[in-house]
This record gives sequence, C-alpha cells and structure tokens, in this order.
Amino acid sequence: MKKLKMGFMALAAMSSIGSAFAFSPAAKRNAITYYAEKTPTGFNWVTTQPGRGLSCNTYTAAPVACTIVTSTPPTNNELPADQTSTGHLYR
Repeated sequence: MKKLKMGFMALAAMSSIGSAFAFSPAAKRNAITYYAEKTPTGFNWVTTQPGRGLSCNTYTAAPVACTIVTSTPPTNNELPADQTSTGHLYR
C-alpha cells in the first residue's frame, strides 16, 4: 500500500511540473530589451542597460516602465500600447 501511495505522489509531482511549462508564453520573434532612461524632456528608450549609478526609480510624469521587450522599436517619451506601465524609469 505504501508503494502505491508513493507512486501516486510521484505521478502528481510529475504532472504538476509538466503543466507549469505547458502554459508558458511564446517568446517574441526578434524581440529586443529596451530600457527607459530619463532625459531633461522626458525619457528615451535605449538598448543598453543604463549604468553610471542610475537605478530604476518612480516616475509619474508619463506612463513608462524601466524595461520592456518588444520587436518594434518604441518611440521616445511613449510607452507602446502593448506594454504595461510600472511608473518607473532609470534616473
């Protein structure tokens, strides 16, 4: 009886692991990571993570996110429609 119980527990563990990967979103084709970096007039999207002591901080002047992944180059000072604002950028 103990072996049967252990078998069911192993089956349950394996099936939950398999289902975790079954619903993973597909990777975006040709996707690039962009970082929002503060400028005097708003923010610019850059492809290299901002350095020089900058960190992801609150920004309330416009919808923005510190990091986005998209296959379409974004326009400076605008968050793409398919992205979610976190209210943060690098500054």
